[in-house]
Amino acid sequence: MGELAKAVAKLEEQVDGARELRQIVERLDTEIAARMDEIEAIGSTLLELHGDLDDQIAEHDYGAVEQSLGSVRGLVDMEEVLPAIDAVLLLTALRDDEPIPALSLPLSAFESGGDWGHPQLTQADLDREFEARMARADQRWEETWGDHGWADSSERDAQRAEDRADDEREAIKDRAERAGDHIRELVDYIGDTLWPDLVEAVEAGNREGAVESLAAACAAAQEAAPAYKLYEVSLAAQYESSPMSLGAMGEMLSDFETWLMSPKAE
Repeated sequence: MGELAKAVAKLEEQVDGARELRQIVERLDTEIAARMDEIEAIGSTLLELHGDLDDQIAEHDYGAVEQSLGSVRGLVDMEEVLPAIDAVLLLTALRDDEPIPALSLPLSAFESGGDWGHPQLTQADLDREFEARMARADQRWEETWGDHGWADSSERDAQRAEDRADDEREAIKDRAERAGDHIRELVDYIGDTLWPDLVEAVEAGNREGAVESLAAACAAAQEAAPAYKLYEVSLAAQYESSPMSLGAMGEMLSDFETWLMSPKAE
């Protein structure tokens, strides 16, 4: 083989090698993009669920609220998301000929306890707010009607009892709304604060930051179950106090309760 033929053959080998490398890089790019799409899609779905929850809570649709929160917990799953994060970081390092990142699972980041920064609410918090609301209502009543010229004490007591019952119904309603707001705040914090931080960290190759955001999101998602229980209990109290304050849902539940209590034909 002449020198020219050898040179041509060598160039062809180089071209074939470059083509193969380009195909490998393209496959890496495709896989990286697919994994990033998976991670970003979770954030989009979380924001959609937040919108759904706005409507569900406004309509007092407690069953739909429970399902939506179950979806949130299912989306924010360390065992599903962390492998996707590590795949992006590993494939990016291979593509860019950079050092392979340490991919050992930092279990300490997922330990329970501590202040994760997500919204928190307890029954004690709701009870304190309720009592404070009632105390303010009592004070306002005394300031307005305490010196009123009542015909007798029984008239005063009857009016006081009626007004206090109204105040209590409003306070119970506010308590349920507060529990619903807590659910909204929790899901919004995951989808609108933590997940963008997670995506940004992955794109920057910052595994530590991504893991911290994921751990915080997991902790917040675990708070969804107790948040729903607070909401359910508060909504039940509102129904008992004033069924029609729940709108169409209250009417439906009242009709169902009436049907259950009605005598059944033999």
